[in-house]
Amino acid sequence: MTFDVKDKVVLITGAASGIGAATARLAAERGAKVIATDLDGERIQGVAADCQCIGLKHDVTSQDDWDNAITAAVHHYGRLDALVSNAGIVNYEPIIDLDMARFRRLNQVHVEGSFLGLQKAVAQMRAQAGGQPATGSIILTASVMANCAAPAISAYAVAKAAMANMARAVGVEVGRKGDMIRVNAVCPGPTRTPLLEGAMPPGAMNDPAHWTDVPLGVPQEPEDIAESILFLISEESSFMTATQMVVDGGWSLT
Repeated sequence: MTFDVKDKVVLITGAASGIGAATARLAAERGAKVIATDLDGERIQGVAADCQCIGLKHDVTSQDDWDNAITAAVHHYGRLDALVSNAGIVNYEPIIDLDMARFRRLNQVHVEGSFLGLQKAVAQMRAQAGGQPATGSIILTASVMANCAAPAISAYAVAKAAMANMARAVGVEVGRKGDMIRVNAVCPGPTRTPLLEGAMPPGAMNDPAHWTDVPLGVPQEPEDIAESILFLISEESSFMTATQMVVDGGWSLT
């Protein structure tokens, strides 16, 4: 089954690589009108060329950059139907070695960036509704680390837990206000992305012995998560809100 996102206007952050790039490509392939953004302005133009979509440099911690991204969507396509708040960074350090500046940066990108995106997207979806209940879908890319523990990644886990709970809280809030804006978190497990590969020993990503804790026996591909995100954008998930979709090959249950 392919999830119908044709003609939906979708803004995707952190789209220069990994899950964000896979989501931008898949959404564009299926007929969505994509605005792909990333802090890396050069690489995002390469993804935009592949997708034949709009590519923007975007610092998710900047209110002005968020305004520019939302304005671009409305200028080119007249509205915003979905936001995929995917931009993220990681830091693999024991908590006693992690200084406050790096801890704050993790939270600025993940938590503050997601908060700003939610705020701006909800406001736009309400503004374009013309006095009717607003519609739309917002997806935060959290992580199984929101609910699990692993060595030397506690600060990242804190940020991802905040994102997952933000999706729940805002999903309930906008629903109670009468909007049909759905807000959900997708929680990937180990996924073949530059962030994860850069933290692993050479060759480990392709070594089956490294994935014995994953019941399905392999790491996920970014396209696996992209399919789940497209489901949450599509009307096939029309009654899903304020929840977490765990996509991890069963890893978090082992």
